[in-house]
Amino acid sequence: MPSLEKKRRFGAYFALNAIFIVLVLLLTNIGGSVNPRTLHVILLFAVCSTWVIDLDALNGRYALLALFLSFYFVSYGLLDVGNLLSGISSEAAPSLFSATEGVILAGAVMLALGYRTAARMQRSAGPRRSMPRDWPWKTALFLGIALWSIGTVVTLYWNLYIFTDASAETGRKALASISPIATAGILLAGLFQPFGILLVTYAWRSTRSVLIQCLVIAIVCGQIVFGFVIDVKGVALIGGILVIVTYILLEGRLPIAWIAAGVVFAIVGFPILQAGRFVVHDKLSRTAVLENLTAAVQLAIESEDRLSQLKDRPQSLLERTSVRGSIQMIVEKTGNGVAFQHGHTLTPLLATFIPRIIWSDKVSIETGRLVNREFHVSDSEDLYLSPSIAGELYWNFGWPGVILGMAIIGAAVGALACRFNLAEAKTVTGLLVVVITIQQVIVAFEGSFSPIYVVWFRSLAAIAILHFLFARVTVNMKSAISGGAIGAAPLEQSIDANAIPNLLR
Repeated sequence: MPSLEKKRRFGAYFALNAIFIVLVLLLTNIGGSVNPRTLHVILLFAVCSTWVIDLDALNGRYALLALFLSFYFVSYGLLDVGNLLSGISSEAAPSLFSATEGVILAGAVMLALGYRTAARMQRSAGPRRSMPRDWPWKTALFLGIALWSIGTVVTLYWNLYIFTDASAETGRKALASISPIATAGILLAGLFQPFGILLVTYAWRSTRSVLIQCLVIAIVCGQIVFGFVIDVKGVALIGGILVIVTYILLEGRLPIAWIAAGVVFAIVGFPILQAGRFVVHDKLSRTAVLENLTAAVQLAIESEDRLSQLKDRPQSLLERTSVRGSIQMIVEKTGNGVAFQHGHTLTPLLATFIPRIIWSDKVSIETGRLVNREFHVSDSEDLYLSPSIAGELYWNFGWPGVILGMAIIGAAVGALACRFNLAEAKTVTGLLVVVITIQQVIVAFEGSFSPIYVVWFRSLAAIAILHFLFARVTVNMKSAISGGAIGAAPLEQSIDANAIPNLLR
């Protein structure tokens, strides 16, 4: 990095932190809390904003570091910033800096160090030895449509006629009513939808086709309707999120129109989805919602204002994304009435690639339910509490678990981000690897370790198989770096149906 550019980025970093410090002090003064978490949010923001120094492009080597650290701050610090204005403190006992905040800060530091170490090692290894290969855009389009269609049909059938409501009892009965092979097929079909959306969006950006763009918009709108009908907000939101992420990763710039539409939906649509869960689905079955969709939407709209005024109102988006409470409970009670797990909740990782139909008795641990039981949060056996990845690492191994574990996670993400650098070569394989890493490792960071990483490892294996099956077109690195259209035929492009070098080596 040129000296002038480095100075400019350091200047931007210090200016951003100075502005944040002023904001925090102002909020602290307005809130008037006697126990504000001022030092915590300032230090955490200082670490989580270090990506400003490194970020080379929105789809470059350090893009995932920027995203990961940003999500980390949202998970562990943003709610504290909002609480400053309300005069609320996350800590009951007065303290300048707590043990919980020390664990959170250490996790952020080790995550950043691990990522940067892997990135520097990749750079020192030199450029890649062979040109990567990509899928033909028609293959991406047709396979994407097929996967999304199959995933949608199976997901709707499962949620309308088998898993008819969100209760744990219904879930147990539903799983008991079908064979292990059918269960595996349904779980696999659940992954088809996001994969299909990614492939169709890739085909759109490859061709810049208006017709395919209309198809993408229709899929996103369809996801919202499906999510409302089956009462799964993740299904409703995943379409728009994946389109925006795919656009940024392929183009290296922000899709302003899509982001604006997303903001409008967050303001207008998300409360309606909340009302749908707490009002509509409390009165109507999922099949009844589908049969009376217009009336159900109208009921949700009419109930939204009333719902926000209830004492037991649904959590806001900010409250839902925060896991500060979970890690605080784990740090305060582990070793003080609650035993360390010593790796117990991580053991399902050992059987990642062994299907249950082969090993019916393989280890399966419901970590969320175990957290509830071990920490005596509720008498309900059906309550799941997300420990967050950093929290679960501490629960298993204490401080060494957080320090070593977060460094390994950061290094793994950093190595993948550099190996599949979309600023250098835009390929379907690279896109799938980066997006599944964002979804499973970064966005799902609030969840439990084994379920998240088992899906991540299996998804990477599936992407490798798809690469060998469909990658045919040689990608021109120079063309990709210069920002040319993805689907444009570069001067050095060639097609070889036989030689398919391993992009993952």
